[in-house]
Amino acid sequence: MVTEETRMRVNGSLLSQHSGRPVVILGTVQKVDPSGMMVSLKASDDQVIQVKLQQPVQENIEGVMEVHGMSQGRQVLCQSYVTFPQESYANFDMGSYDEAVKLIHSVSGNPWKND
Repeated sequence: MVTEETRMRVNGSLLSQHSGRPVVILGTVQKVDPSGMMVSLKASDDQVIQVKLQQPVQENIEGVMEVHGMSQGRQVLCQSYVTFPQESYANFDMGSYDEAVKLIHSVSGNPWKND
């Protein structure tokens, strides 16, 4: 039997409220540290957060990135990530996505909220 850890979708503002918990955050890559171990990500709410990788990246990381990891204040310890090709996010509305994330956190008794 495989059990998956529940991950809460967050934006940059909500990240520190989930410190020590598994999260998913979506944003646009701003820069990759020369060491390849850290990525600056502009989250859906325009907050810039740091993503700490387990190993140096071997590929070019750019565009939209979804990070799965553990929240540590304004940083995410990345367990896995997905980057999307430009054609898949060319018409993606990051503002609407951010509104959906906020909605998840605003509904009382919400089954997707892991508080």
